Amino acid sequence: MNWFQTLGTNRYIRAVMVVDQQGRLLRSSLAVSNDDELLPSMLQAMDVLAQSLADELELGRTQMVLVSLDRAYLLIFPLFQATYYIALLIDRLAPIAALVPSLERMLSSLTEDELESVDPLPDLNADEIIQAVADWLRHKPLG
Repeated sequence: MNWFQTLGTNRYIRAVMVVDQQGRLLRSSLAVSNDDELLPSMLQAMDVLAQSLADELELGRTQMVLVSLDRAYLLIFPLFQATYYIALLIDRLAPIAALVPSLERMLSSLTEDELESVDPLPDLNADEIIQAVADWLRHKPLG
């Protein structure tokens, strides 16, 4: 099982997203449009704001941005000098203090090559999907 699947099968993690610094959503366990650059840009902007605050307070590099929401936590991890971002939606009832250190350990072991080799989201075309299903139904073995 690879790191993306390991994160995605954690009982507390609702969604995993991988974003690059060009604002592209490379992979997501959420159903989002891969044409939409809004979500990746917002994740990147959150880190930029957090890093600006850390710089102003002279506190070093941002290691994680935590957004506490009504129904979940959003954790944003900038990796490799913010070349990539891993964003996780975490259940609100998760033991966040116990979960974060294990997430940090896992993510710190990733290499840049592993993130570069993330399978990109496929360009889904509704007509192609409908045609593929129709072909499969026509050639489906009986019995």
